[in-house]
Amino acid sequence: MPFITQRFFIQEEQKAFLWLMRTLHCTQKEAQKILDKGWLTQEGQAIHKSQSICGEISLTHFSPSPLKLPIVLQTPYFVIYDKPAFLLTHPKGTFSHPSLCDALKSEFGLQANPVHRLDKETSGLLLCSINKTYESQLKALFETSQIQKTYLALVRGNLKEEQIIDSPILTPPKGAKHSNLQIRSTLSPQGKNAQTHILPLKSLKDSTLVQATPLTGRTHQIRLHLCSIGHPILGDPLYGCEDKFAQAYLESDLGEEQRESYFGAKRLMLHAYSLKFSFLGENYEVSSPFLIDNISVIP
Repeated sequence: MPFITQRFFIQEEQKAFLWLMRTLHCTQKEAQKILDKGWLTQEGQAIHKSQSICGEISLTHFSPSPLKLPIVLQTPYFVIYDKPAFLLTHPKGTFSHPSLCDALKSEFGLQANPVHRLDKETSGLLLCSINKTYESQLKALFETSQIQKTYLALVRGNLKEEQIIDSPILTPPKGAKHSNLQIRSTLSPQGKNAQTHILPLKSLKDSTLVQATPLTGRTHQIRLHLCSIGHPILGDPLYGCEDKFAQAYLESDLGEEQRESYFGAKRLMLHAYSLKFSFLGENYEVSSPFLIDNISVIP
């Protein structure tokens, strides 16, 4: 179970954040995040940043469960996983849903972290750091567009022309509830600059396999951009479908037959196909096959 609650008895009064740092072997920032979330309590009351603790306390914290996932590349600095569809990147709240962090932290320790994220529905390559030092360096590469990410998507209809979709995106407001359609990004002049390069690769029956390269990084960018040109990704439960079906997806776990009926496929047909970057003097280029019913869509 990703999150557990434990009871401790503190014999000598001490600052709460210092006790957390020693107990969980975490940084001060991480300790303060735990306190901000109200995960350290005494007699049912949350302990605040500046408080000292003594006596019996309860702590809720992330404890990774053993989970084996395929590793595409492992170095002393980072590891690249091939994430399956329907797996969260990070644990969600304090629920018991498994996430990629279970596999990462159980194998490489609590200081290991994903450097970016993939939507739960999206499969493919996900880059993770081994420790905090490499995490900040790798995140800096993403922030300065020095890591090239390429996706494969199966979209509805016959898309023929290579193009760059250049439409600003307004991302969901902070605190938007998962059960609410407000979690969808929207195209808006008030949004942030967003571009996606689209290259058709193969025409299939009533669909097209495309390569999508995001030139910016906005929430649901590829999904929204492809939907905006009339070619939504097959299996997308949020974009390119009726609101009532999207709401049904958000409110309950739909079976494969319902998903295929509502959204055109049993899963979101979006796959993080390749990563290309340089790090500490070495060049890296990795890819992962996009499998549909265990068959690669690219020979």
